[in-house]
Amino acid sequence: MATNPAYPFLEMDITKVMSSFKMPVVNVKAVMASHQKNVDAITNASQHAFEGVQEIAKRQGEMIRQGVDDITGTTKNAKALDSLEETAVIGAETFKTLYQSALANTWDLNDMASKTTSKSLGIINKRVAESLDEVKDYFAKPDSTPAQTTTAS
Repeated sequence: MATNPAYPFLEMDITKVMSSFKMPVVNVKAVMASHQKNVDAITNASQHAFEGVQEIAKRQGEMIRQGVDDITGTTKNAKALDSLEETAVIGAETFKTLYQSALANTWDLNDMASKTTSKSLGIINKRVAESLDEVKDYFAKPDSTPAQTTTAS
């Protein structure tokens, strides 16, 4: 290669330069195992979240059915009443009952969502803590020779 004073780095042997640096050897097996555990934890957390969403949707469906049944029953009863005063009293009582039921259902759904979130985030949090502990294994020397077992004959 010709000497070029404008580009002195062209003459440099990069392998010699890099060999002077102490680069750590990365244990690829440890990194891959750690990432597999990460994927497993995310899958597990997602599964719990999905199951929680299904439970919430099921509960919401039950609440809607119950609300429709309550309103239908009240409407039928109100038609049978003779006076406007009785209808107003029954309507107010029904509204109060429906309101209390809706409030209780809201708290129930909130509790279900909170438990689902806590469980899913707990799985992720545990895995993050474990993976931070595993970082030291990334730079440990891999087993150079597998353990040999012999059997006595």
